[in-house]
Parts: sequence; C-alpha cells; structure tokens
Amino acid sequence: MRFQTVFTLTLSALLLTGTGMIPSLSAQAAKTAETNRGKTENYTFSVKTDKPDAIYKRGEKITFTVQLLKDGKPVPGIRVQYRLSQNGDWGKTQIADSGTPIIAETKLDKPGWVSIEAYMLGKDGKRVKHPTKPNQFLRGEIGAMVDPLAIRESAPEPADFDAFWQRQREALNRVPVEAERKEIPVPEKFKGKVVCYDVKVKCAGSKPVSGYLCMPPNARKGSLPAEVSFHGAGVRSANARFWNGTRAISLDVNAHGIENGQPKEFYLKLNNGELKNYRHQNKDDRDSFYFKEMYLRVMRALDYVKSLPEWDGKTLIVRGGSQGGGQSIVAAALDPQVTLCAAGVPALGDHAGRLAGRRPGWPQLVNRTTPAGQDFKVIETGKYFDNVYFAKRIRCETYLSTGFVDFVCPPTSVYAVYNNLPKTIRKQIQTTPGAGHGAPGTQMNKRCGEVLRDAAPKPAKK
Repeated sequence: MRFQTVFTLTLSALLLTGTGMIPSLSAQAAKTAETNRGKTENYTFSVKTDKPDAIYKRGEKITFTVQLLKDGKPVPGIRVQYRLSQNGDWGKTQIADSGTPIIAETKLDKPGWVSIEAYMLGKDGKRVKHPTKPNQFLRGEIGAMVDPLAIRESAPEPADFDAFWQRQREALNRVPVEAERKEIPVPEKFKGKVVCYDVKVKCAGSKPVSGYLCMPPNARKGSLPAEVSFHGAGVRSANARFWNGTRAISLDVNAHGIENGQPKEFYLKLNNGELKNYRHQNKDDRDSFYFKEMYLRVMRALDYVKSLPEWDGKTLIVRGGSQGGGQSIVAAALDPQVTLCAAGVPALGDHAGRLAGRRPGWPQLVNRTTPAGQDFKVIETGKYFDNVYFAKRIRCETYLSTGFVDFVCPPTSVYAVYNNLPKTIRKQIQTTPGAGHGAPGTQMNKRCGEVLRDAAPKPAKK
C-alpha cells in the first residue's frame, strides 16, 4: 500500500529537513528551555482532524491540523517536530515554525490507520519534557481510521483451531475444580457488607488460578450475578474488588497464578527472573507458549465461579483491559455461559498483522516490516492465541474500546476483532481519536454496571 502524503504549510512557516528521532531532554536542558521561553505548563498542542469522528473512506483526503499554543493562543518562534504514521509505521520527521498551523494531508487506498504526532523543541533542538509528567515529552497527537469496518484478519485461522482448544478443555476437565480459600480482612467501611478470600484453584498446567474473591456475606444460594476480571500486562497481585463484592460474586485473577498480597519486591523479583519477557517465552511452539497456560487459567477461573452455590446460574461478566481485554475475549469464546464481555483496548490480537502490512497487537510477537525465517513459525504459533479468531466464537453481548494513537494495541488489531464478532450478537466499539493505550471504556463500564445492578439481589423491604 502506498502511503500518499502531502505536507502543506502557510508561507510564514519554516519547513526544515527531517532530523530523525530526537534524544530525551536532560533536566538541565529542560530548565534552560523553560527559562528562555517561559514555563512549559503554559504550552499545549491543538491537534485535529477535519472530520470529528476521524473515520474516512478509502481514497478520501485526511487533513490533520496541528498548532502549538501558549495560554491558549498561537505562539511564533518555536520549532515543532512532527511526523505521520501509516498502520503503525512512522514516516519522515519534519520541523516547522509554531507561528502558523501545520496542515498535513494524506489518504489511504485500503482500509487502515494513520496518525500524526508533534513535539515542542527547545533551543537546543531537543524535545521539551512534559511539565507534570517527567517521563514524557510535551506532545500532541491524533489518529484516523480508513474504512475500519472493512478491516479483516491478517491471515486464515488454523484448520485445527477448535480441535486444539477442545484438547485443552479436555485436559482441564481431568483436573477437579478444587480451591483453597483464605479469608482476608476488609476495610472498615465494607465490614458486614462483603467478605473476601485469597483463592487458589487447581488447574491444568504448572500454576493454579490465583485471585481475590469478594461477595456479600451469607448470600442465598443461586442469588448472585458474577463478574470475573483479568489483568493487563505485568507481574502483580490480584485486586480485592470490595465494592463489586457488595452486590455480586467478584473474582479478580492475577495473570500468572502467583501469590497475592506480597511486598513489591516479590513481584519485581519475578518480573526480573522467571517471568522476564514472559510474553515471548516459547513463542514458536503452540504447546509450550506462555499464553497456553494463561488461557487454561482463564477457563478454570470461570469453572470455579460457576461452581459456587451463590451464583445465580444466569449472569456471568468477563472484563479487563489490554492483556486483560484479550483474556476476556478468550473467556467469552471458550465458555458459552458468559453473558457479557467487556474488553478495553484488547491485546493479543492480529499476531499476523505484518502479513497484511500493519503493526500487530501486543505483544508484537513478530513486528519486523518484512517477516523472514523463524518469524513464520512464530506467526503460526500465534494464530492459536489470536483473539481475532476467538472473536468468531463469541455468542454474548460484547463491548470493545480503542484509541487511534494506540501503538501498543493498534486500532487496526481491535477492529479486526470487532469485525469478526458475529453479526447476530449485540456489540459496540467505543473510539477516541486522540487517545492512546489509555483510551476510555465508559460505554462498557456503564453496561457492566447496568447488568450487575439489574441482576443483583434487591434489598428486603422493611
């Protein structure tokens, strides 16, 4: 796909040659830049597309407008660095004067994704740090989608996809659903309203399901809806979701089957040791790839919740963000009793993206522009763990969210999932053109709240 781009600047703007990536600004350089130009907290970027929803048709011109502002007004004499991306790959870096808007025009002839980012430069030519976020630069960004509902899976699914996961289900069935529960203290304001347990559930594979289970005390048999929540990337304890536990069975699962409630150093040691770069462990072998056991734990977490006598047998919500969103999609696909799936900025999708010329979803198992050699074996393994294919097997109400400047879980990967969801189910995707991996999921959160509210036991009338 050819990336057609035209850069248009007004006559008073100075266009310089591309400079490539600019290194981080040192603390002293940032201080000097602020002294020379005033406080950086007064500076902001205005970044817009010419269509409010930032969704375009194939061949339609996309116009980005970027301007650096000080106290909400245009400010001349400062250099701005900017560049465009196509399907997650960056183009040439440009520099312009801040006095007039930067207008960048582009178009795509196929379904896909484009974005722009801009940085304020100091007099030393380096990017200026964000005034309140020391690990970030002062930046403006926005993205746009081209025919997103026409984005399809990057490669065919394996012919034995269902057979592979049926074998995993059978292996899981041979392990009894047995759990150890240890009651833990609850905050004062929740006493008498919720009881919480640290639980470990037997599972096929090397690790148990490990999480915190919260629910109302002395709940009647068959009275409670259930919600199972999954974690994003990283190594950490499960969370005790006390509030949800006042009205429902709430199981929050840590991603790795590890101990909960340990000191920070415990998780740091695991992250730097046996779980270092876990996301790429054995990625060329479907039977030993790290996510196989994670997905077994996803299924077993649902088995456990459904075994609880308090569950109403009707309402089963799965939810999570990023890696947790990916796990939620897997849960909804592999367990037909799931009734609502809420997957925010879901990871673990479009692993074969490079075969279609686009950035794959996290963890970017293969992200070379031109795959070669062992890459193809990794791509074949990844297909068995790709939520693009799991999406086809979901039969419940499903909500997704994405941001158009998300380079962790690109919007193309999320739309590939969304478009593979059956047409017969209720589904919705929330999009935010200026958001990255923290794109909001307000619609799915609202829906989860509605379902829990409607299904929760009603207080007894006095």
